[in-house]
Amino acid sequence: AHRGASAHAPENTAAAFARAIADGADGVELDVRDAACGTIVVAHDPTLDRVALRPGVVADLTAAELSDIHVVDAGCPDGVPG
Repeated sequence: AHRGASAHAPENTAAAFARAIADGADGVELDVRDAACGTIVVAHDPTLDRVALRPGVVADLTAAELSDIHVVDAGCPDGVPG
């Protein structure tokens, strides 16, 4: 499942991974980046522009700051929240 079941839930979210597993995927592919604090986080793009309600560069934010950001339904036809 590419970035989880990204056709049904926002990509690279727990909801997308859970849906992929529920749908019978053998595994999931995910993308990681370094956060400002040195923690590795799951994020495809270097910026939040396409997937979040706030702009920003993933590498400029800490994992705690990133966890507080609401992910929108980027390309998700079902509109399931992340």
